[in-house]
Amino acid sequence: MSSEEAPVFTTTHEDKDILTAVEIPSMVFVPMVLKGVFELGILELLAKSGQLSPSEIAARLSIGNPGAPEIIDRMLRLLASYSITSCTLMEDEGGRPQRLYGLGPRSKYFVGNDGASLAPLHLLLQDKTVLQTWHCLKDAVKEGGIDLFTRTHGMHLFDYVSGGRDPRFTDLFNKAMRAQSAIYLPRIAQHYHGFSKAKTVVDVGGGIGETLKIILSKNPHIRAINYDLPHVIAAAPPIPGVEHVGGDMLKAVPKADVHFLKSIPGLTSSQSTFLMDMNMLRITPSGKDRTQREYTELARASGFHDPKFVLRAYNMWVIELHKKI
Repeated sequence: MSSEEAPVFTTTHEDKDILTAVEIPSMVFVPMVLKGVFELGILELLAKSGQLSPSEIAARLSIGNPGAPEIIDRMLRLLASYSITSCTLMEDEGGRPQRLYGLGPRSKYFVGNDGASLAPLHLLLQDKTVLQTWHCLKDAVKEGGIDLFTRTHGMHLFDYVSGGRDPRFTDLFNKAMRAQSAIYLPRIAQHYHGFSKAKTVVDVGGGIGETLKIILSKNPHIRAINYDLPHVIAAAPPIPGVEHVGGDMLKAVPKADVHFLKSIPGLTSSQSTFLMDMNMLRITPSGKDRTQREYTELARASGFHDPKFVLRAYNMWVIELHKKI
């Protein structure tokens, strides 16, 4: 009896529901497999070489494990189902079926030029230092108080990356922040004209200055101040036109015509917004992604006029807040 002839005792609707229920706890497989692909350098190889078989990938990456091609095949097959890689079924010289893998439609967000890639952010979010924090979620709900990261590591995320405790993680964190700027800011700088009349602009929490570098390329007249914690500023490279200043934004910020903060607010009730909100829950006890209404309420309570939602690039909004005088 073939599979087509076998009796079925569940409905199509029931089959779909249980497959979805099984898929939910299995969702972790996709980001972890993608993490392994990044660490092995497979996407970069496919970007340079085009379609390759798993055996060719293993050989070009100098992987000596004889079982590696089969594992790579299974990893890339999964990613192909999410359009991150492409998969073409061929026959080898012996007539046996063989899959060739290349870059898929969604891979462009992970192999961008000039550092414009989500790969560093993905590696940060899947790092063991971060993943450990989720095991404290139940305790945070029941007990309240400190955020998940502090519960796990005994200090806030920004203290952790500033104290020299884990240089590897600090480097990973800085690369992730820099990569986001390289993706979003060129589009925003091209179309946003809010800096045209400003004399001094302070990027609050500006990292190593990548954002201001992009803003200056379109607004060379401004005096640009990159303001962040002292340990971050210490690693910032010299950038023409940018003054690096160390300090704590919770205590004071340099005076300026414009204070600029970069984040990725959700503004809508979407699945991606809910995911980013969970990330905020993990690293701070009070931070969260907000809707337009919540931003308006926050602005009013802080002495600002209602926010202006000026433009959007991808999922990042430019929101202007003007202080009431």
